[in-house]
Amino acid sequence: MSKPFLCITRLERQLSIGNAETLAFAPGVNLIIGPPNTGKTKWLQTLDFLLGDPGENPFEGAEETGLAEKYEAAAAEFTLGSDVFRLQRKWREPGAKTKIFVGDTPMPPREFQHWLMERLGIPLLNFPKGNPLSGQTWPELSFRMLLRHIYRQQRFWGDLADKQPEAEQHACLLQFLGLAERIYTNDYGQLIELRMKVERLRSRREQFNQTLDQLARDIIGESELSVAVNLTSVRFAQARLADQVKDLQKRRTALLIDGSQRAFSKESQSHASRLAERRAETLVTLEEARHRLREASDRHVELKRYRAELSNELERVIRAEDAGAILADLKITHCPACDQAVTQKADADHCFLCHQTMPDEPTIEELGAVRLQFEHDRLTAELKEADELLQVVSKEASKLAATAVGAEEALGLIERELAPARQAVAAFVQEDVSALDVALGQASERELQLGRIAAALGLESDLTAQIETLEKEIAPVQERVNELVRATDFDAAASRLEDGMNSYLNAINLLRPNVWRHSAVTVDVTRSGFTIRVGKRRWHVALGGTDTLYFLMAYHYGLLTLSPDRQTHYPGFTIIDVPGEFSGEAVEDKENFIVQPFIDLLQTKAFEGAQLIMTGASFTGLQGAHFQRLNEVHVA
Repeated sequence: MSKPFLCITRLERQLSIGNAETLAFAPGVNLIIGPPNTGKTKWLQTLDFLLGDPGENPFEGAEETGLAEKYEAAAAEFTLGSDVFRLQRKWREPGAKTKIFVGDTPMPPREFQHWLMERLGIPLLNFPKGNPLSGQTWPELSFRMLLRHIYRQQRFWGDLADKQPEAEQHACLLQFLGLAERIYTNDYGQLIELRMKVERLRSRREQFNQTLDQLARDIIGESELSVAVNLTSVRFAQARLADQVKDLQKRRTALLIDGSQRAFSKESQSHASRLAERRAETLVTLEEARHRLREASDRHVELKRYRAELSNELERVIRAEDAGAILADLKITHCPACDQAVTQKADADHCFLCHQTMPDEPTIEELGAVRLQFEHDRLTAELKEADELLQVVSKEASKLAATAVGAEEALGLIERELAPARQAVAAFVQEDVSALDVALGQASERELQLGRIAAALGLESDLTAQIETLEKEIAPVQERVNELVRATDFDAAASRLEDGMNSYLNAINLLRPNVWRHSAVTVDVTRSGFTIRVGKRRWHVALGGTDTLYFLMAYHYGLLTLSPDRQTHYPGFTIIDVPGEFSGEAVEDKENFIVQPFIDLLQTKAFEGAQLIMTGASFTGLQGAHFQRLNEVHVA
């Protein structure tokens, strides 16, 4: 089964006065001819508008005015293989300006493009516009992008697709060659997404390391961190500071013991020691009492909330009992489905509504009453238990509060009794102890800072672990992508286009010897880009003047030769609007021989149903093409 080719059979424009202008086309080469200003380009713009242009009329941006008012609609009949379709656009009809009608079905331009690509067997893909890792959203490779290579407008003869970014040109070329679906796969998109995550994490880790290193060495002057901050150096600094703190604490204790020995006799020292022991015991008792008091208070609040919930639920049960007593005698008078009045036609042993056997009436009433009474008894018992628990917790809290008050009073007495001893010892050791306390405070603060830095370095470890996890995810995806790329023969695909272009150049040299004096065209396509050279130089550098016209015609011919290959996705359809002049030379003198290779190609069996629509001035004496002559000159 051959591929479906896109072929226009009829193109028409509806005048506002009711008449219609039409052009008829056939498979093969179709030539729209006529002198300048006979509307050849406007007909092609109308066809372009019908093929998914998102504008509101086919004459937007035209220098001429009044064309959008002169016409009110346009239509085209076309075939896709054996299927026939009709497109229509109505830019004067409210609500239909941006709709494309396929038959009677209106579609937005984007939806129509999806429909057309599906009919042509062209896969719908997204591609990276530029560097895949740039973070830009991948746009859709739309039919309008492909049309830039299918439809050569009269004003665009300077590039393969003028004003189209090279990344977009590359994506279109891969699509035509049948390679895009092997490159822009879901795996490739997933791979790019994972790699972007890894790069972001690496950048974050690097910035984090630089910032932390600078801040840590500015804030903490530890010798272990003089060159670089890392977890090992921080651990060594923490160990050294811990030893320093222990030494300071020992010296402080020794100073206090020495001061007490100098300030008191042995008996006084023994009394002070006992006071210190009592103070420590009292502090423990006070702290324990406060802790238990907080727990008891929390428990008391929780029990009060629980009791309130029980009380509310009991009230609801009581209301349900009252409602049951009131509603028990109500009977069904209307059907709940259709709201019609019902009458009791069944016997007393069966329900007159559902016709099921009726249980004993006392049983139904007893069941409801038993359930409500059970809930009432249960809630009453739980409410009583909650009240008892509240009393117990309240008593415990009062006892703990009294214990805490007693411990605070005892602690106050001990503190007052120890005050003279402290003053006496301070007279001997105050200055040295203060110096040691300052040193201890500084060391403790540095320990805290080092702890914070160690925690921050833990974030670096987390980032590294995340990167390693992502790298493990990347490995199998990368292998699948690489395997698909290795299995893709880019050279064979590029040679198809290359052979087609060189076949055209050979053909025009045969028709007009030495008209192409340059070397052969070479096409190089890779996953990331493409180049087309003439000889060893890029084509736009090597060519100038009329040779560019021949080259671009060869490009369209080469694309058209891809059409029958089921592995490619060129739709067998080309539109070429030839300029009246090219690089200062009239094109009319060159018309016939640049068209003849297309006629010969489309007459072969493999291209049956393919089509070329081309404009020109005369094509005098050309055989094998279908002509549409336009004679009316439109003068502004």
